[in-house]
Amino acid sequence: MGNGHQEARAAFSAGSGPVRSDSTDSGRIRAAGGEDRFGRMLGRSTAMQVVFDVLGKAAPSDATILLEGETGTGKEVSAEAIHLGSPRKDKPFLVVDCGAIPPALLESELFGHERGAFTGAVSARQGVFEAAGGGTVFLDEIGELSIDLQPKLLRVLERREVRRVGTNNHVPVNVRLVAATNRSLRDQVAAQKFRSDLYYRLAVVEVKLPPLRERLSDLPLLVDHVVRGFGAVDATTLARVRAPEFLEALGRHSWPGNIRELRNYLERCVALRDFSPPRASTGSMQAVSGPESAVNIGQPLREAREAWVSAFERRYLEELLRQHENRVSAAARAAGVDRIYFYRLLWKHGLRTREPSGREPDDLA
Repeated sequence: MGNGHQEARAAFSAGSGPVRSDSTDSGRIRAAGGEDRFGRMLGRSTAMQVVFDVLGKAAPSDATILLEGETGTGKEVSAEAIHLGSPRKDKPFLVVDCGAIPPALLESELFGHERGAFTGAVSARQGVFEAAGGGTVFLDEIGELSIDLQPKLLRVLERREVRRVGTNNHVPVNVRLVAATNRSLRDQVAAQKFRSDLYYRLAVVEVKLPPLRERLSDLPLLVDHVVRGFGAVDATTLARVRAPEFLEALGRHSWPGNIRELRNYLERCVALRDFSPPRASTGSMQAVSGPESAVNIGQPLREAREAWVSAFERRYLEELLRQHENRVSAAARAAGVDRIYFYRLLWKHGLRTREPSGREPDDLA
């Protein structure tokens, strides 16, 4: 990290290199933006150039691709770029977050259901693999897929067919699958939480997206792109975010939330015209302010303790959700508890008012 800000300053002053010659759709997508991008992905760093090379070669094929990267590294944007660089680009690109949908509903979301298959199934419904006919399905947080659903997904990959809930008939499907995870599926396989045969089917092409702290030389490019994306920005603001001292300060931050955290930080800078350095992050050691230290000694010990614990739990949950930008699955993993138990805690403290019924807006990738 010591020379990160120097790399950032050097990269900002350097222009993009020559456009690559490539006859594929993925090559044209890259050529349209230059050497520093693939689809909406941006980067001049060596790490990102390696990613672009692999994706550029794999995109025109029908090979299944597994994207691995921390939260906020741009997995969905990468999947979209793969789709747009393939012959399927004019067909649907459908996204399912496996970590945001309860297992009982996820099966129907993926494979569809027949009328009367379960309570509330008043009509037949296509699953995402049927609905995306000819296009691409992106399964985010694939590591959250329950062990019961894994063989059903394996069947889709091996036989290119699905069986809707409530029927024994199989329907052929024609889709390309891209999956993503922010954890190591190899470790999941070793822990017997993920099927090895499904892992090998998913990881035909395996790409690791680097965290922002490993591609600090991309900061000037990313900052300029993100700030311009906010709309009309005055020249003074552009000058502030392009200043070497500002970029150096960004290079000293660890960016645990990666590109998503950078975007949120820059939006705050522009909105408030406050360009102070981002707050230092200490990762898992970050303190969470607890409930008020004063206690009510007029209560019995048990009641006072329960009230204190309840207040602590609520503040802990609020802070954890804030740190993980309302991604329940990521927050539950950070807390070291089961996602369903985490949901129960949220309901208990009024932080969720209902059981999630699909891909909730506050739990997106």
